[in-house]
Amino acid sequence: MYGRWESGAKIDVAQRLMGQMLDSLQGIQADGNFQLALRVYGHQKPVPPQDCSDTRLEVPFGNGNIYKIKRVLKTIKPKGTTPIAGSLMKSENDFPPCKDCRNIIILITDGVEACDGDPCIVSKRLQKKGIILKPFVIGIGLE
Repeated sequence: MYGRWESGAKIDVAQRLMGQMLDSLQGIQADGNFQLALRVYGHQKPVPPQDCSDTRLEVPFGNGNIYKIKRVLKTIKPKGTTPIAGSLMKSENDFPPCKDCRNIIILITDGVEACDGDPCIVSKRLQKKGIILKPFVIGIGLE
């Protein structure tokens, strides 16, 4: 995400897209039965060395936390690698317990899986555990 794309840095494009998406959800979040969280990867440790454990839940699920997520997003600086599968595996424990919840992961990346994981296999495994995933992959600057 520290590379350039079109007229700016890829991270700026990602932050703008997420901000617009969050703004569009404000009316929905007001109903109280809608929670958001923010998990980020590749932002804690620089490459080299490649650290495939570089993923962290920055904002836990909660009601009314759109502004908190937007505030944290502005502070994110890309540094490291792209552990997509590992981040998806960690996200299993991010979701609050809820029998009828619909869990959605929005994945914004400028690269493909950089570690040894397979995001498709992880997604299928989570779905078998009853976690409904609808990953929206927005590839910024991918060819």
